[in-house]
Amino acid sequence: MESADFDAFAPFYDADYRHYDDDLQMIVDLAQMAGERALELGCGTGRALLPLAAVGHLVTGVDQSEALLAQAEEKVKQARLSSHVQLVRDDLRTFHLETGEFDFAYCVSNTLMHLTTQEAQLAALTNAARHLHKEGLLLIDLFNPDIVRLAEVAGVQELADHWIDEASGAQIFKWSVRHLDVAQQLQETLFLYEEIFPDGRMRKRAIPFTLRFLWPSEGKLLLQMAGFRIEALYGDFDGNPYDDSSERLIFLARKM
Repeated sequence: MESADFDAFAPFYDADYRHYDDDLQMIVDLAQMAGERALELGCGTGRALLPLAAVGHLVTGVDQSEALLAQAEEKVKQARLSSHVQLVRDDLRTFHLETGEFDFAYCVSNTLMHLTTQEAQLAALTNAARHLHKEGLLLIDLFNPDIVRLAEVAGVQELADHWIDEASGAQIFKWSVRHLDVAQQLQETLFLYEEIFPDGRMRKRAIPFTLRFLWPSEGKLLLQMAGFRIEALYGDFDGNPYDDSSERLIFLARKM
């Protein structure tokens, strides 16, 4: 997925995540256990970055979207956390930071899946390993690929969300249509954001969104190839073991 596609989500990004904080406690707890310096792979507008900085961690966030990073920078300034946060616009596969090694890295909310080939996902994991010190901790959070459920929603237009934009007063309807390619392990989604303004004007924006899902065994193998050993495989953010009914596929790994 190119940065321009992420830029298109910028007007809706925070509203999309307004009710979501399921992962934050695990992220904070792991960072507290791992050490002071944290690296977020795909930081977006800073949703999962600001809580770490607020409790004293030095956090670097990498993202490819200029528009999302601009919003993150504004939030950091408003929270007066600039001394604790570095934001970097770059590719997760190839970025190189000269700020020393990190204690903890995390990539949540399916972000690794935005890299739509196995080679690209391995490159991002390998690059994460380069930026961690030996025994540094890595958290990867993905959705659990329930093929039956993915097939059921394929081709079905759904109302995914609805809210009122505080700035414009517009009602925003978020529609989605998904398509499944099991052979390539791809879920291709078209999101349609329909904005209805108080004066009756309407605006529609269609944004494509592709994810490459991973099987648990594949994820373990990619992490091992990237230089990690697997510490745990969770099915939720409460730390329950992964099984085939789990909603999430959460890897906790340590650099060898």
